Amino acid sequence: MQIVSSGVLAMKPKSWREGGQALVFVALSLLVLTGVVGLSVDMGYLRYTKRRLQTAADSAAVAGASELQGGNYRAAALNDSKSNGFEDGVRDTTVTAFNPPKDAPFAGKVNERNYVEVEVRQNAPTFFMRIFGVNTAALSATAVAELGSSKGCIYSLALLGGITVNGTVNAPDCGVVDNAILNVGGGCITASSIGLVLNLLGGGCTNPPPILGIAPSGDPLGYLPRPRTANCTYPNTVDVNSNPKNGNKPTTLSAGVYCRGILIENTNTASVTFQPGAYFITGGVGLDFNGTGNISGDGVVFYVANGAPVNMNGAGSTSLTAPVNSVIPGVPGGVLIYQDRGDPSAATISGNLTLNGALYFPAAQLTMGGNASSTYTVIVAQVIKFNGNLGIGADYGSLPDGSPIKGAVLVQ
Repeated sequence: MQIVSSGVLAMKPKSWREGGQALVFVALSLLVLTGVVGLSVDMGYLRYTKRRLQTAADSAAVAGASELQGGNYRAAALNDSKSNGFEDGVRDTTVTAFNPPKDAPFAGKVNERNYVEVEVRQNAPTFFMRIFGVNTAALSATAVAELGSSKGCIYSLALLGGITVNGTVNAPDCGVVDNAILNVGGGCITASSIGLVLNLLGGGCTNPPPILGIAPSGDPLGYLPRPRTANCTYPNTVDVNSNPKNGNKPTTLSAGVYCRGILIENTNTASVTFQPGAYFITGGVGLDFNGTGNISGDGVVFYVANGAPVNMNGAGSTSLTAPVNSVIPGVPGGVLIYQDRGDPSAATISGNLTLNGALYFPAAQLTMGGNASSTYTVIVAQVIKFNGNLGIGADYGSLPDGSPIKGAVLVQ
């Protein structure tokens, strides 16, 4: 009995040791598991913050690039980053915008001034990693946006009115924006996209179907300055009228300030050529084109002000192309007709048309008819009415800076 009793007594210290070892093992396992869970929480939070940083940088770069035409790109970028939760100088955050970019491959490009680079940095706080003395982790995100050619090329700005299509508009590479109602009354319009603030009316066709309920667009050419005009080059109306007695000789007009406008008479049968340059039409008959003679001009821009009307209704062909580069300070190449923002005079352009350039009537109604084709055309007006058969191109390859309507696009 003593032996058995001694044997039983000898077994107790061993079970106590095993229980103690198990307790230590469990405690260590819990410690390791807690560390792994804690590290996973910290890494997940840092990855989440990194994604938010990148979103803020992307959005800020686009906002900054959008302000490169006369705006404050830096303020726009910082404000946009703030709206995404990362404010410069707050919570150990630094937001920096660069124009031109500071890093390759965009730094040093010929058109580097068209890019904005934004860098968002933050020393993000940690949680469980503080146990190991790591209180913050340095995170950063960088994005680059470019101010390039916009895909939009037809804009109706009026909140009442919109676009009316009574003929055929074929603009397959052009985006259409209408701040009111698109009325397709038996006509048809084809574009790369059609966006409407309000609704679609009429029994005609739209291709593609429009997107309804978009936000109203601002004036995409609102950055253009109001040109300054000098003294009259031609103080009286310049009247063009071919005369059989002089052999119906062609007429050539030169750039300058036409204070009483240019009138091409109904009886004109000879050609009229506009020499390259800027034509300032500051009153009188405005631009009044009639007759059967052909009208042409390469590298021309017309600025119309003081209530001077635009009525281009010649029976001959009218072929006008905007300058490739700026000839009016602040007005880029690609602008063909610019009616002053304070001028609500309705404009009519009709006939056999080849118009390469922007037709800008920001305070007026524009009616286009006849047959038209172009390499590129941009149309911005309060109200737009399309009649006839109009082909509208969107190839800006001839312009070093692309379309005069710009859009910011994320490129990195």
